[in-house]
Amino acid sequence: MEQEQSQDEDIEALKHQVDELTRANLLLKDQLARQEQFVAMIAHELRSPLTPIINYAQIVARPNQRREAIERGTNIIISQAWRLSRLVSDLLDSSRLTSGQFSLSCAPCDAVVMVKEVVEQLRPVAPYHHFAVELPDTPMVGNWDCGRVQQALGNLLDNAIKYSDEETTITVRAWQTPGKAHISVHNQGTSIPLADLDQLFRPYGRLEGSRSRLQKGSGLGLYIAKSIVKAHGGEIRLEQSKEENQGTTFSFDLPLS
Repeated sequence: MEQEQSQDEDIEALKHQVDELTRANLLLKDQLARQEQFVAMIAHELRSPLTPIINYAQIVARPNQRREAIERGTNIIISQAWRLSRLVSDLLDSSRLTSGQFSLSCAPCDAVVMVKEVVEQLRPVAPYHHFAVELPDTPMVGNWDCGRVQQALGNLLDNAIKYSDEETTITVRAWQTPGKAHISVHNQGTSIPLADLDQLFRPYGRLEGSRSRLQKGSGLGLYIAKSIVKAHGGEIRLEQSKEENQGTTFSFDLPLS
């Protein structure tokens, strides 16, 4: 009797081990699939700015090019290089956030100048979009890591370009309230449903509706933007419109003190 009971216990233990190994195997397969998907997304993201960089560099290098063609080609090369730089920074920062090594290097930074610079970097990337920039007449200076704030704003603008149609307007605003600087980016694309809000700022997460777009992102842009703003003691949010199909507005604030 005792021997039979011992055998039953051994069988149950083996079944438990098999179940554990099966779950571990499924988890490993899922992780490998996610890794392959992520590598494919990153390859696409890297190719996206590299293709116009190569194409326009070849155009600029041709002999007897008109001055206008050289200027346009140079502007596109520079703007796409900035996009590539932001993507690399996002990947590095994602790793730093995971390992707890993310840090800021803060110094006086004028948000008005910074916004102008980022918008001008991206104009050549979206020649058929219209950009409206609403800025105060006086400087808005805070003690921030200007490069990282540019990275966060650039990610929001990249998103606005990707998920709105050509010939629509992207509006960038900056304003000041006591103790805070505010920046917002609005596009005239499809509004984001309330049910999808939880997915917005997760790493590598993309909304179902956005996956039909030809330009698919790595899913890091909003996550990195939120991490940068939060590290400064600020907050980033999706502004909810009272009416449907009024576009999408992301805004963030940063402390001025």
